[in-house]
Amino acid sequence: MAFRFCLDHSIVHMNTACVSLDPQELQDLLDELERPRQSRKRAWENLQEIRWVLKDVTRIELPAPARKTIDLEGRIVKDGVRKVVKDRQLALKELVKAVREYRKFTDQPLTLRGGDYAGAVQALNKAIDRATGLLQ
Repeated sequence: MAFRFCLDHSIVHMNTACVSLDPQELQDLLDELERPRQSRKRAWENLQEIRWVLKDVTRIELPAPARKTIDLEGRIVKDGVRKVVKDRQLALKELVKAVREYRKFTDQPLTLRGGDYAGAVQALNKAIDRATGLLQ
Protein backbone atom coordinates (compact mmCIF):
# COMPACT_ATOMS: atom_id res chain seq x y z
CA MET A 1 0.00 0.00 0.00
CA ALA A 2 1.19 3.49 -0.77
CA PHE A 3 0.90 6.17 1.89
CA ARG A 4 1.69 9.87 2.01
CA PHE A 5 2.14 12.47 4.71
CA CYS A 6 -0.23 15.42 5.04
CA LEU A 7 0.73 18.90 6.19
CA ASP A 8 -0.42 18.11 9.73
CA HIS A 9 1.95 15.10 9.73
CA SER A 10 -0.88 12.57 9.51
CA ILE A 11 -0.44 9.52 7.30
CA VAL A 12 -3.12 8.62 4.75
CA HIS A 13 -3.47 6.24 1.83
CA MET A 14 -2.32 7.70 -1.54
CA ASN A 15 -5.87 7.65 -2.93
CA THR A 16 -7.24 9.62 0.01
CA ALA A 17 -7.37 13.36 0.49
CA CYS A 18 -5.94 14.83 3.69
CA VAL A 19 -8.72 15.52 6.17
CA SER A 20 -8.31 17.25 9.46
CA LEU A 21 -10.29 15.85 12.42
CA ASP A 22 -10.52 17.14 15.93
CA PRO A 23 -9.97 14.59 18.72
CA GLN A 24 -13.70 14.12 19.37
CA GLU A 25 -14.43 13.44 15.69
CA LEU A 26 -11.58 10.95 15.60
CA GLN A 27 -12.91 9.23 18.73
CA ASP A 28 -16.41 9.10 17.20
CA LEU A 29 -14.96 7.41 14.09
CA LEU A 30 -13.07 4.93 16.22
CA ASP A 31 -16.21 4.19 18.25
CA GLU A 32 -18.16 3.66 15.02
CA LEU A 33 -15.56 1.15 13.85
CA GLU A 34 -15.62 -0.62 17.23
CA ARG A 35 -19.41 -1.23 17.33
CA PRO A 36 -19.48 -3.82 14.49
CA ARG A 37 -16.48 -5.56 16.05
CA GLN A 38 -18.29 -5.84 19.39
CA SER A 39 -21.43 -7.04 17.61
CA ARG A 40 -19.46 -9.80 15.83
CA LYS A 41 -17.88 -10.77 19.14
CA ARG A 42 -21.31 -11.09 20.81
CA ALA A 43 -22.60 -13.11 17.84
CA TRP A 44 -19.61 -15.46 18.10
CA GLU A 45 -20.16 -15.87 21.85
CA ASN A 46 -23.85 -16.66 21.27
CA LEU A 47 -22.95 -19.32 18.69
CA GLN A 48 -20.49 -20.84 21.16
CA GLU A 49 -23.22 -20.91 23.84
CA ILE A 50 -25.60 -22.72 21.46
CA ARG A 51 -22.78 -25.14 20.58
CA TRP A 52 -22.22 -25.80 24.31
CA VAL A 53 -25.96 -26.38 24.94
CA LEU A 54 -26.11 -28.90 22.08
CA LYS A 55 -23.13 -30.74 23.52
CA ASP A 56 -24.39 -30.60 27.11
CA VAL A 57 -28.00 -31.60 26.42
CA THR A 58 -27.67 -33.93 23.43
CA ARG A 59 -24.00 -34.95 23.66
CA ILE A 60 -23.54 -33.93 20.04
CA GLU A 61 -20.19 -32.32 19.37
CA LEU A 62 -20.27 -30.18 16.26
CA PRO A 63 -17.20 -29.99 14.02
CA ALA A 64 -15.05 -26.88 14.12
CA PRO A 65 -15.35 -24.56 11.11
CA ALA A 66 -12.58 -24.73 8.49
CA ARG A 67 -11.94 -21.05 9.19
CA LYS A 68 -12.98 -19.06 12.23
CA THR A 69 -15.72 -16.94 10.66
CA ILE A 70 -19.19 -16.10 11.91
CA ASP A 71 -20.74 -17.29 8.64
CA LEU A 72 -19.15 -20.75 8.76
CA GLU A 73 -19.75 -21.16 12.49
CA GLY A 74 -23.35 -20.01 12.07
CA ARG A 75 -23.96 -22.58 9.33
CA ILE A 76 -22.45 -25.40 11.39
CA VAL A 77 -24.47 -24.51 14.49
CA LYS A 78 -27.68 -24.02 12.46
CA ASP A 79 -27.25 -27.41 10.78
CA GLY A 80 -26.57 -29.03 14.17
CA VAL A 81 -29.68 -27.53 15.73
CA ARG A 82 -31.75 -28.52 12.68
CA LYS A 83 -30.50 -32.13 12.88
CA VAL A 84 -31.17 -32.42 16.62
CA VAL A 85 -34.70 -31.01 16.33
CA LYS A 86 -35.48 -33.12 13.26
CA ASP A 87 -34.23 -36.34 14.93
CA ARG A 88 -36.29 -35.66 18.03
CA GLN A 89 -39.41 -34.84 16.03
CA LEU A 90 -39.03 -38.07 14.05
CA ALA A 91 -38.52 -40.13 17.22
CA LEU A 92 -41.61 -38.62 18.85
CA LYS A 93 -43.66 -39.17 15.69
CA GLU A 94 -42.58 -42.83 15.53
CA LEU A 95 -43.29 -43.32 19.23
CA VAL A 96 -46.79 -41.84 19.00
CA LYS A 97 -47.56 -43.95 15.91
CA ALA A 98 -46.30 -47.11 17.62
CA VAL A 99 -48.33 -46.40 20.77
CA ARG A 100 -51.48 -45.88 18.67
CA GLU A 101 -50.91 -49.16 16.83
CA TYR A 102 -50.29 -50.97 20.11
CA ARG A 103 -53.44 -49.48 21.66
CA LYS A 104 -55.58 -50.95 18.88
CA PHE A 105 -54.64 -54.41 20.11
CA THR A 106 -54.90 -53.81 23.85
CA ASP A 107 -58.64 -53.24 23.53
CA GLN A 108 -59.15 -56.70 21.97
CA PRO A 109 -59.18 -60.10 23.64
CA LEU A 110 -55.92 -62.01 23.19
CA THR A 111 -57.55 -64.55 20.86
CA LEU A 112 -58.56 -61.79 18.38
CA ARG A 113 -55.21 -60.04 18.26
CA GLY A 114 -53.65 -62.21 15.56
CA GLY A 115 -50.16 -61.89 14.05
CA ASP A 116 -50.27 -58.09 13.82
CA TYR A 117 -50.03 -57.85 17.60
CA ALA A 118 -46.40 -59.02 17.64
CA GLY A 119 -45.54 -56.47 14.92
CA ALA A 120 -47.18 -53.67 16.90
CA VAL A 121 -45.25 -54.66 20.04
CA GLN A 122 -42.01 -54.75 18.04
CA ALA A 123 -42.70 -51.30 16.52
CA LEU A 124 -43.48 -49.94 19.98
CA ASN A 125 -40.27 -51.34 21.46
CA LYS A 126 -38.23 -49.95 18.55
CA ALA A 127 -39.78 -46.49 18.90
CA ILE A 128 -39.22 -46.52 22.66
CA ASP A 129 -35.56 -47.49 22.14
CA ARG A 130 -35.08 -44.68 19.59
CA ALA A 131 -36.68 -42.09 21.88
CA THR A 132 -34.68 -43.38 24.85
CA GLY A 133 -31.45 -43.09 22.84
CA LEU A 134 -32.20 -39.44 22.09
CA LEU A 135 -32.97 -38.70 25.73
CA GLN A 136 -29.71 -40.12 27.11
